[in-house]
Amino acid sequence: MKQVAKPNSISKTMRKAGIGLILAPEPITAVPGAIILGASFAIKGREPLSPASVFSETRKLLSEIGSYL
Repeated sequence: MKQVAKPNSISKTMRKAGIGLILAPEPITAVPGAIILGASFAIKGREPLSPASVFSETRKLLSEIGSYL
């Protein structure tokens, strides 16, 4: 139930994977690691919604639709 209330952060997982690739001893993994690390910061603002925020957003959209009718 905890996973439903608060899902895992995709950006944190991507950040860990990117750092792991950068720190790997092979030089070919540094470029994809840097790309993944940069992407993790780019999507940080796009975290998954919680069930409470989905409910409030749905309620807001329904009230807006009701105002047009």
